[in-house]
Amino acid sequence: MIVTIRHILILESDETFAVRLVRALKKIDSFTVVVVPTVKEACLHLVQGRQDLAFIPVAEGAKIIRSLRAVQPDLRLVLVTPRAEVEIPETYAGKVQGVLIKSLLNVELTAVLRQVEERPYLIPPNEQEAIAQHPSLDTGLLTNTLHQANLGRLIHTAVFSHDVQLLAHWGELTGSEAAAIAHFVGRGWADFSGISRVQFFHLPVRTGDQLLYTQSINEEDYLLTLVALPETPISELRHQARRLGRKLANVVQGQEPPPTNLLGHNRYDDRTSYAIVWRAVAPLPSSLHIPLRRVLGRLAVENACILTHTRVKVDMVHLVVTCPPGRDSTWAAWLFKNGSEQIIQQEYGIMARLWETGYYAVESDDPLAEAELNLFLEKEI
Repeated sequence: MIVTIRHILILESDETFAVRLVRALKKIDSFTVVVVPTVKEACLHLVQGRQDLAFIPVAEGAKIIRSLRAVQPDLRLVLVTPRAEVEIPETYAGKVQGVLIKSLLNVELTAVLRQVEERPYLIPPNEQEAIAQHPSLDTGLLTNTLHQANLGRLIHTAVFSHDVQLLAHWGELTGSEAAAIAHFVGRGWADFSGISRVQFFHLPVRTGDQLLYTQSINEEDYLLTLVALPETPISELRHQARRLGRKLANVVQGQEPPPTNLLGHNRYDDRTSYAIVWRAVAPLPSSLHIPLRRVLGRLAVENACILTHTRVKVDMVHLVVTCPPGRDSTWAAWLFKNGSEQIIQQEYGIMARLWETGYYAVESDDPLAEAELNLFLEKEI
């Protein structure tokens, strides 16, 4: 169902930006817009009348979301962040319908509104039982079947759905995000004539697009969707979907699968991941942040690496990279640190050195914690 947005609430203490946002909205359509500077006033306004959408700042964790949704549980929310390089905590994942970058207001506002209108309200995880029911299926058995799948760093979530309804999921995405994916893949499936489909889908807060590989389980609109990083080979997705799909087909037909590792050994999990950080000689100008991220991405593709986290800041670069078999952190640090400096110098005519001598690296699938980063930034490694 596509929602029509008419009433918009803006929670914003920056009066200058609030005025810009109101003007931009009025250019798009004749919305009824109200601006309030505090959470308390926003809640009071919701008590007086329902709103279709609220723009809120990235602040105080998810306290603002909890406060507003306590008054209106189905309120759609768009996070407003000051700049593209500001990282949004994943505690917001599955809780908002869109993200708007202040500096890109005039470029992205229309697309954000369209996204909010077309996508379903992301149901909070504690309400998932309301949608994860099907009269002829044991959803607990479905979840257990997905749980046995050998999901790795590339294929990170499995979603099982019927038409546009989420029945079960397993992996790193929240229930709300899985429900959004189920709705997305199911909505256009009736007009699709194949048995498998590759799509890309962007979830608010998550970095980059998600690669979706959807396969029909039988002729009754049961769908298995594997959610993966864009770099994942389609051959691997196809192989894993077929194996897991056979097990799910047995469940749909009333046969309980044996409690074994369904997907077997994932050869891409033989790779080792490293968190690597190095410091800049001088503060990096903001004009270099995006070029640096693109250069790092090029180096990854050209050298069979997978970047799962890329953070370019004014004083450092922080990566999490999955390396090819046989490659270690020393190789990865040299590749990305020296390689990025050389490319930027050649393509942008910069003669000065970008990076200080040395780096810090540790075997890890996750980014370094802020405390560890601060320790590195304050001391020579």
